[in-house]
This record gives sequence, C-alpha cells and structure tokens, in this order.
Amino acid sequence: MKNLTVGLILVLAALSPVDAMGTPPGGSSGGGSRASASSSPVTATEWYDTGYKASQSGKYSDALEDFKKAVSLNANYAEAYNMLGYCTRQLGHAADAFAFYDKALSLKPNFPEAREYYGEAYLQAGDLTKAVQQYVILQKAGNKNAKELFEKIDEFVNK
Repeated sequence: MKNLTVGLILVLAALSPVDAMGTPPGGSSGGGSRASASSSPVTATEWYDTGYKASQSGKYSDALEDFKKAVSLNANYAEAYNMLGYCTRQLGHAADAFAFYDKALSLKPNFPEAREYYGEAYLQAGDLTKAVQQYVILQKAGNKNAKELFEKIDEFVNK
C-alpha cells in the first residue's frame, strides 16, 4: 500500500504546481491562563510558553486564549499564529485554522512546522491535493517535517 501512496503523491505533485516561494497558485474557547498570580505571564513569549504547555496537555481552549494574548503583544509572532491554527484545528475547526497558518507563513514563509500543520489541516478538510502541495514544499526544502506530513497523508489515503 505504501507504493500506491508514494505513486499517488508523485502524480499529485506533478499536477499541483507550486511556485519558487512554495506558494500554490492563487495564494492562498474559553478559559484563560493557568499561571498563578505570582507567576502570571507578562511578555508575548511568556504567554506563548504558557499556551504551549496547555496545548501539550490537550487544553486547547485555554491555549488559544494564551496564544491570542501573545499575538496581541507581538503581532509578528509567527510561532503563536501557528499554534493558534494548531489549537483551532484540534478543536475541530480546520476551516478556521487556515487564516492562522496563512498569517504565520506570511510572517515566516519558510516555517516548516506551519507548512506541516497547514498540510494536516488540508487533510482534515478533505483536500488531499493541497496537503500534497505542502508536502512537496517541505520535501524540496529537505525538511524533516516532510516525513511527518507524509505519514499523515499515507494514513489519510489508506484509511
């Protein structure tokens, strides 16, 4: 089955043009911080760290609030936008996550984690072609995240 997946990906990659910058044609809640009063986050980085810990514990709604605070303090925080997308997607709202990934990639075009998560969001939304486009971008860059996205694509194709 793996050979079928590889063949399918190569065919889709050939049919899915991607420009030199890795852009496909056409461009393309509740809770709060769990920090104690004595160690309440202040900076964007501290809010990000708090949100990241919450996301790793599966507390996606709490994490969303923390990442929103991080970007309110630093509107150019690509990593926080990426995690906003991740948490939104984990809460079952893939369509809403795309705007966060777009923002992260507009700030940091060669951001492999955002590309991987973007591809996973496309899979969650049922768009294999666009997920493969993200895979191709990562693969061409020789990034390790390509393997992780490939595994998700393989699961999607073979389910």
